[in-house]
Formats: sequence, structure tokens, C-alpha cells
Amino acid sequence: FTLQAIRSEDEETRISLPEGFNASEVRLTGNVVGEAPFNGTLIHKGWKVSDIKLPKIAEGHDVSIVAPAEVEL
Repeated sequence: FTLQAIRSEDEETRISLPEGFNASEVRLTGNVVGEAPFNGTLIHKGWKVSDIKLPKIAEGHDVSIVAPAEVEL
């Protein structure tokens, strides 16, 4: 997984969030009243996955199994 910051501004910077900002990328905290635009201080840049590289799955492999049951003989 390759991670990248959601926001490019430095933490502790004052920013403005316009109407229609992506609420799944930005969590508002504090005294949240009214509607966008919102002005506040960026506390954490956030992280998102920008690229995923997984190994190739072998044919017939059941990816729904997280951990198989064990039987000791």
C-alpha cells in the first residue's frame, strides 16, 4: 500500500473548506455549527491509500478465508 497525505498544507495552518468538500476525507471537530464554507486549523493531514499492489492470487484460492481451522493429528 502506498500512502499519501489527504491535505497538503502544514499542520497547525488555518484552512478553509468550501461548500461540497469531501466529508469522508475531512472530519470536523470542535464547535461545528452551520454550513460550509468552514474555517479552522488543520490538526492532522490525514492519510489515504493512493496505490495498492497485492500478490497474484493462485487459481482456486478462496480469498474469503481469513484463517483456516486447525486440526492436530
